[in-house]
Amino acid sequence: MKHRTGFLKVYACLVILLPSLDAGRPPKKVAAGFSCLPKELTALTKHRVEMSLIGFDEANGKHLGTWSPGFPDLHVHQNSPISGSKVQCSLIFMVQGLEKILEDQSTNLNPGDVSLHRHLSDTIFSVNMLATCLRSILGGECSSQPSPPVMPKYAFQRKQWSHTLLTTAKHYLAWLESKLEIYISKGKGKNNIKRKLPQHLTYLEGSGYLL
Repeated sequence: MKHRTGFLKVYACLVILLPSLDAGRPPKKVAAGFSCLPKELTALTKHRVEMSLIGFDEANGKHLGTWSPGFPDLHVHQNSPISGSKVQCSLIFMVQGLEKILEDQSTNLNPGDVSLHRHLSDTIFSVNMLATCLRSILGGECSSQPSPPVMPKYAFQRKQWSHTLLTTAKHYLAWLESKLEIYISKGKGKNNIKRKLPQHLTYLEGSGYLL
């Protein structure tokens, strides 16, 4: 209950979602016209990664350790400057990894865990929305498409790999959120942020909350 209350406080003013948002829509198809609020959308996406990580650990074990090769495409130094093109590449890589996790969980390791599948689907959708939003704010395109991450063969290694990718994605989004705070506070990109509020009540897709 405490977690739900905190969630409502954090997202009470969130009005970024599409009028006809549908979690079942293919994640690449992000409809035009949604309000691009980069900080709020980054915070929502980070929250969904966290929820996916919690659900993943509950389904697969909470002491999986760290996949030692790691994911350099999502590693950033805290003081690294924000770059539109690098952000696009990192978010593409993140989606590729999340899609592999969803496929592995839904077809192999936990085919009956519908809640986890939904969390992962919602997360993929949010990352794609975030990439679209930040392309209009930061500019830049991913000049060299990152190679899709390769999931290991054996079950325990796949679990460890997936846990590490979700954890790394969460840390990356926390970094991105802090950098956007600075970027926007300096007045950069404000002309590209759409702040038109929808005429109707906004439903947080996948969260179960009506704002």
